[in-house]
Amino acid sequence: MAALEATPLSFILLFDTPKMQLLVTGLCLAAALLVGAVLLALLNRWWRRRNTPEDLSPSAQLAQFRALFEAGTISQEEFERLRNLLGAQMRQTFGIPAPAVEEKIKPPPGENGQPPETPSTGIHPA
Repeated sequence: MAALEATPLSFILLFDTPKMQLLVTGLCLAAALLVGAVLLALLNRWWRRRNTPEDLSPSAQLAQFRALFEAGTISQEEFERLRNLLGAQMRQTFGIPAPAVEEKIKPPPGENGQPPETPSTGIHPA
């Protein structure tokens, strides 16, 4: 019984020496500095994420809209309209002139649902 009571007292007596007090103080200071460094690293990471501007370039927007189109969120017509708009912005950014407006070519007969016109040879199917 006396041996069990002496153990906590001997542990306390170890901290009474100046070397042990210095060691404990140094360990506490090192732990406090480590915790501070971790907190500063986390704060720095949060600050960089918060202040990072989103990439709003026309090519980045076009890539995002293509992903939306492929996922089925937007229709083909919406994607084409956005692609034309962003294409014009990209051409303007790079100083490329706009393409010349092409005249619409009339579709040959038969492509718009009407039968093609056949020349009359005088021979008709029976």
